[in-house]
Amino acid sequence: MSAALLRCGLVLLLLFCLLVQGNSKVFSVFRGCAGHLIYLTCLFFLFPGRWVLGQRIAEKKCSEYREKTIQTSMIIPLTLNPRPIQIQRFNCSKTVDLIVGGEAAKPGEFPHQALLGYADASAPEGYRFDCGGSLISERFVLTAAHCFVKGYPKIIRLGEHSLDDEYDNQVDFDIEKFYKHPDHRFKSAYNDIALIKLDQNVKFSKIIRPACLWTGSALNVSSVIATGFGLNDTAGDKADILQKVMLDFLDREQCDEKFGSLAKFPRGVVDSQLCIGSKRGGKDTCQGDSGGPVQVITEPKGCTYHVLGLTSTALQGCGIGQSEAIYTRVSSYIDWIEKIVWPEQA
Repeated sequence: MSAALLRCGLVLLLLFCLLVQGNSKVFSVFRGCAGHLIYLTCLFFLFPGRWVLGQRIAEKKCSEYREKTIQTSMIIPLTLNPRPIQIQRFNCSKTVDLIVGGEAAKPGEFPHQALLGYADASAPEGYRFDCGGSLISERFVLTAAHCFVKGYPKIIRLGEHSLDDEYDNQVDFDIEKFYKHPDHRFKSAYNDIALIKLDQNVKFSKIIRPACLWTGSALNVSSVIATGFGLNDTAGDKADILQKVMLDFLDREQCDEKFGSLAKFPRGVVDSQLCIGSKRGGKDTCQGDSGGPVQVITEPKGCTYHVLGLTSTALQGCGIGQSEAIYTRVSSYIDWIEKIVWPEQA
């Protein structure tokens, strides 16, 4: 059932309840329903298309993407009158346990990882990859708005694992449109989020597949995985192979102390930002990972990651102390994302 039909049905039921409320014993069962229906109708009209039968659109899409990673097979026991047994397993590149130090990711381990390619005649392939992103649908990549401050990328690359390998299944897409959050200003660190629409739909595979969006305000995890091709250390070169590192949520006051005095943070660190670093010290994401995801995997043997944040602002230097950095909280922008990425659900 579409959201539009559901809204129409709610309106009709609401009118019906208002007409019969208290006027007939036959319809006494409907007494009290008007208040509930008024609430539901307001919900669907104030937030059109964002809820589908109790689920947010982003959550519904996440379920669809997850189903694509499940392979079902049947086993026939060698017994009299056997009953087929259905077995389901995840069909994806195996993920590994969370790691404390940074290390190279396995091919296909983060199939939603995207690279933003900026035209550069001096670069080996004619592009430099200064920012990262996350594939979140057949057509859209989520990234940071500040990645556009020096110009717009020309391509989006998916399926990349090694920048030195021209034949590792990567696919380049041209770009149709950019969506920078309307409240973001390049001189500010707030609302640092953007969407990029590809010029064609992405064909999903084991190495190219969208991530889910973390939609809830509660963060019931203590650690996240950051990924990207950023600098290995303060004076090092960019990594040739996709890197991953486990990071921790830190107290917001800790980041306020580091960033609150900067001109980009006139209101300090706000609720739509996350303070993330390493409690063990010396690990973080670096300049080359701007716009890249911090993510968790909610099923131990599952394939689908949930993106909680986007790499936004860090102090100069990498891997120093607890390396506090600011990440855009994705859940604060779900309404804006859904309106652009899935407008047909409205």
